[in-house]
Amino acid sequence: MLLIGKILAEALGIVEGKNVVLSNSYGGQVRGGSSRSDVLISSPDEEIDFPEVMKADILLAMTQEAVDEYGGIVKEDGLAILDSTFVKQIPPLAGKTISYPFTLQTKERLGSELPTNIVTLAVIAREGKLVKKESLIETIKKLSPRGKEEINLQALQLGYELAESGVLRASGKS
Repeated sequence: MLLIGKILAEALGIVEGKNVVLSNSYGGQVRGGSSRSDVLISSPDEEIDFPEVMKADILLAMTQEAVDEYGGIVKEDGLAILDSTFVKQIPPLAGKTISYPFTLQTKERLGSELPTNIVTLAVIAREGKLVKKESLIETIKKLSPRGKEEINLQALQLGYELAESGVLRASGKS
């Protein structure tokens, strides 16, 4: 979660020139523990005056714990993207919801579940119309851990393919 927040923030801020604030928090475990990454975005002529998301345009929840804790911050016209591999009970959410087994599909198609976060980053970018694919590619090449660049680029492509294929149907309010 923290890596995709950093990739999104850098792609938007450094590559595309938007104002961006990135705020991360995480539990005691390095991998598998809870984490939160808030990325606030504004145009170059607007200032960001508070560094934490109060109401989210887009929420990515990879676990049941995450959707239970943060689901209430989704705006009425927002979008919640949930990994149904681990989110089994969807609470009432404002806005639209996409629930898909991202971790399961990533493992089946790429042989590992580790790049699932990059798959979901592509879905966020495509569904939210936030950032250009080329900006993400450039930033992934720069920020991926050594030796993980290729699998992360494959994961990005998989996420775009899922988003463009129609399998990620949104339900809920529009």
